[in-house]
Amino acid sequence: MANSLRMNLIPLNCRNCGAPLQVPADLKHVTCMHCGTQLAIVHEGGAAYTERLEALSERTEQIEDRLAQLHREQKIAALDRAWDKEEDEFKIRRKNGSTELPSKAGSIIAGVTGVGVGLFIIMMGFGAPGGSEMSGVAAVIGLIAMLIGGATATWQYHRAESYEKAKRRYKQRRRDIHDG
Repeated sequence: MANSLRMNLIPLNCRNCGAPLQVPADLKHVTCMHCGTQLAIVHEGGAAYTERLEALSERTEQIEDRLAQLHREQKIAALDRAWDKEEDEFKIRRKNGSTELPSKAGSIIAGVTGVGVGLFIIMMGFGAPGGSEMSGVAAVIGLIAMLIGGATATWQYHRAESYEKAKRRYKQRRRDIHDG
């Protein structure tokens, strides 16, 4: 009966001062009686050793910080992939297959060009031989060119505005995640 009351003690050393310790095998934490350091008792396989709780706490905080950083990086990468898809939807596709992002300046240039071509056609019609019949046709074609140029410019301008707003939202979300 005296044997069943005896505890199974394991010999360890303090991780801080190296003092020998005798601790019960099922104990998880102990305080070194020599230096007062709080220790965790770590069991790995058949071996046991002590680890300063302070050191464990520091490593746990480092792991938590790194995990939070990885989580932010993962969220940013997902946001970047989503933005790439969204940005692609804003691109204007040309007849030759090339693409470009809409710009307000480009839309204004397109509008001015369309109106200029239309005016040029109208002016050419008035100076063409054939009188008023030719000038009337030229006026209609010139007005159509002006309308198409104006409509295209308006559409591109609104598309450029929408793109700029979407890009600002994306950048703000990215900053929010990064600053987390």
